[in-house]
Amino acid sequence: MTDLVYSRPNQCGACGAPLHPWLSGVRDRVYGVGGDWDLFRCGNAACAAAYLDARLTGQQLASFYATYSTHSDPVLAVSGAKRGFRRAIEWFLHRSLGYRRPDASTATSILARFFRVIPLLRHMASLRVFWLPYVAKGKLVEIGFGNAQTLLQMHDLGWDVEGIEFDTVCVDKARAFGLRVGEGDFLAQNYGDCSLDAVVGSHVIEHVPDPGELIAAIHDKLAPGGRMVLITPNGKSLGCRLMGAYWRGLEAPRHLTIQTPGSLIRHAERAGFRTVKLFGTPLGGGILQQSVQIRQGKPVGPTGRIAQLFWAIIASAIHLVRPKASDEIVLFCEK
Repeated sequence: MTDLVYSRPNQCGACGAPLHPWLSGVRDRVYGVGGDWDLFRCGNAACAAAYLDARLTGQQLASFYATYSTHSDPVLAVSGAKRGFRRAIEWFLHRSLGYRRPDASTATSILARFFRVIPLLRHMASLRVFWLPYVAKGKLVEIGFGNAQTLLQMHDLGWDVEGIEFDTVCVDKARAFGLRVGEGDFLAQNYGDCSLDAVVGSHVIEHVPDPGELIAAIHDKLAPGGRMVLITPNGKSLGCRLMGAYWRGLEAPRHLTIQTPGSLIRHAERAGFRTVKLFGTPLGGGILQQSVQIRQGKPVGPTGRIAQLFWAIIASAIHLVRPKASDEIVLFCEK
């Protein structure tokens, strides 16, 4: 990580258009990294990706993650109603994406049917496997695996998993669970060309100095028919438009770029992906809720269930009316 250097480009890495000042004086109100940060935005309205206006060494970048949220422990077991809900998710994944059939009661199988018709539930369940159809013993790499929750889940579901992460704390925790993980950059790993069935990353691409370079490298490592799934905050969301410098998705100075549907599609098409899909999710309620907390000067973090339900409904409504205005978007590509 100490060799990594980020410097704001003079033109957009996705479309080549010039960059213009966008937001100034953005502060880290989540983890308290000091400084006022500015962002520049692509002048091409169809792209509109944004870039942190800074020059950062790898050592500086690493220091921004000293107390990051991914240092929490994964949830390995649940009981009661949560266990029943998890079984319903597994049943839905079995019916819709080909995962193994779980031991489930009739009530659980009935509950799982609601996942097909309620977008919020359907996306919550699909997110558990990154919307990926099951591939028996398929080789999957997660970039930026954090607390290893997804790696553990995908391993239990039958994938051959591996992870790459620059955060030493996360790497040590994953290895303690017996997972095969590496420390550093995906670009520097010795994955064979055309050797992977899936590469996934949740809220990772915005932390990368050159998203286009990473997406191209992922394409090279995927086997024919292999899939890449990247989840990221949406720089053209309604929440971003309304909240401006208070939008939770900015997270300066850790988010080096803010991607949009247009910028991600351009990166993927340039990399050579055969199938490129971009869709929003109704799962951005937390981003909206925390944006309001930031704007009001309140501590940023979880609140009561009623408040969480309220913001989940708001996010679902935005997704229903205009999916690509959701605060969270997914790039799903096939080689």
